[in-house]
Amino acid sequence: MATKVQGRTRAVSSERKFYAAMAITMVLSIVAGFAPSYYMRGVVPAAFPLPSITPLMHLHGVLFTAWMLLFLVQTLLVTNGRPDIHRRLGLTAVAMLPAMIVVGTLASLYQVIRASGPPMVPPLSWLSIPLLAVPVYAGLIGWALVKRRDSQTHKRLMMIAMMEMTSPGFGRMPLPAFIPGPVVLFGFSDLFLVALIAWDYKQKGRIHRATAIGGGIMIASQIFRLATWQTETWLAFARWSVSFVS
Repeated sequence: MATKVQGRTRAVSSERKFYAAMAITMVLSIVAGFAPSYYMRGVVPAAFPLPSITPLMHLHGVLFTAWMLLFLVQTLLVTNGRPDIHRRLGLTAVAMLPAMIVVGTLASLYQVIRASGPPMVPPLSWLSIPLLAVPVYAGLIGWALVKRRDSQTHKRLMMIAMMEMTSPGFGRMPLPAFIPGPVVLFGFSDLFLVALIAWDYKQKGRIHRATAIGGGIMIASQIFRLATWQTETWLAFARWSVSFVS
C-alpha cells in the first residue's frame, strides 16, 4: 500500500513539473518574441521597421500579458499544491475571456489599417493569422472553463490554448531566413503539442481525448489559414471585416 501511495505521489509530482516547465517555456517564448516590438521596444533591435503603438495596441498588450501571467501563476499554484487559490483565481479568467475576444478581434482588424504585419505578406492575407486565432484560443479556453472540474481535461485545453498564443511570439523572432514561413508561424508552437502528446503516451499509453481534440482543432486551424489566406474568398471576407473599423 505504501509503495502504491509513493508511486502516485511521484506521478503527481512529475505531472506538475511537466506542466510548470511547459508553462514557463511558453511564456518565455512569447516575451522573447515581443521584446523588440513591445516589452523592450527601443532597447532590443527589431528585425523590421515598427509602426507606432496605438492605445488599442497598448490595451491588447496589457490584457494579453495579464492573461499570460495569470496562466503562469495558475499553473505554478497547482505545482506548489495550492489548488484552493487556483480555483478562486480562476474566476478572473471567466471575466477576462470576453475582453480578450473583443480586443483580440479589434487589434487584428486594425493591423490591416496600420500594415503592422510582416512586410513580405500583404496585410489582408496576414489578417487570417491573428483573426482566426481568436476563435481557436477563445473556444479552447471556454471549453477548459466548462471542464474545470475535470482537471486532466482542463489543464490540457488551457495548455493548447496557450500554444496557439505562442505563434505571434515565434513569428516575431529574428530566425534564419532559410526556415520556411509556415514553420516560423506554427511549427515551433506545434512542438509544445508534440511534447504534450509524448507526455500522454508516457503516462497513459495513449493520447488523452482533450489533447487529441484540442490539438486537432489547433492544427486544422493552422492548415486552413495557410490554405486560404491568399484566396479571393478570404480576401473578400477580409476587406468586408476591415470595413467595420476603417
